[in-house]
Amino acid sequence: MTDDYRQKLAGEAELWGAESERLARDVPPDWRYHRSLRHNAVIHAANIDGLLACIRPGMDALELGCASGWLTLAMAQRGARAVGLDISDKSLAVARAYYEQVRAGVPGTVEYRAADLNALDLPAETYDVIAVKATLHHLVNLERAIEQIHHALKPGGLLWISDTRGQEAFSTVLAAGALTFLLPTQTPYREKLRALLRFGLRTPSRVQASMEAEGLSPFEGAGREMDWLTLVEARFTIERRVNLPAFTGYVTAQLKAPDALALPLLKTLRGFDRLLVRAGLLRNTSLVIYARKP
Repeated sequence: MTDDYRQKLAGEAELWGAESERLARDVPPDWRYHRSLRHNAVIHAANIDGLLACIRPGMDALELGCASGWLTLAMAQRGARAVGLDISDKSLAVARAYYEQVRAGVPGTVEYRAADLNALDLPAETYDVIAVKATLHHLVNLERAIEQIHHALKPGGLLWISDTRGQEAFSTVLAAGALTFLLPTQTPYREKLRALLRFGLRTPSRVQASMEAEGLSPFEGAGREMDWLTLVEARFTIERRVNLPAFTGYVTAQLKAPDALALPLLKTLRGFDRLLVRAGLLRNTSLVIYARKP
């Protein structure tokens, strides 16, 4: 492990730990509360509920990149013996503190552990379910991670992934850029116009960098260089693939409006977005996979 890698790892842990602490001040790390957050209500709720519907009492479940632990906890609330792994001690402290508050009402169990997901060493054929949400695109050792997931799942076990893959297509970037220019966002219209005049033909590349969260964290986008779906398909049987909208997730994060106005608009955009993806007019990068170990 090089000094540069250690420094990046520490930076990654610090950034996401601070984000877990910030969010927990407003919303308890519990799916019952996180479900109503705007990005979940618009984009993720149906598929997270789909994963949780697969959990049965007594199952052994693992989450990689658990952050503040709300999804790991949700699996335990369905009766699983759940383990959450994350690089950030601060995130895990948030997760453990909340679990201590609610554990008397949780039918399953939860254990949170610190781990570098680029250097996994998981026990063989231990878990019935492994869930990985918005984590693979941060990993530099993606092939090892998929190998370890396969190693740790029981035969017939479920792998659930929700993540992005590849770069944003130019058509998607244009759609997202146009919508965030026209709709109210955290950036005032005057500043948007100034940026458009300043960057001109370079504006789409700026929007693409924003959509891909370029530079957000030390390892942001590291896994985009390798196609995790191809690695999964080589080892698992894909049961279901859900193509998430192409631009609606980005617009959801940018839109500045009360939920009473924003949610109907975003859900309408989501429907239109999906139609364009289905018709092949836009290409999405975000998807959800339900896969089984043969």
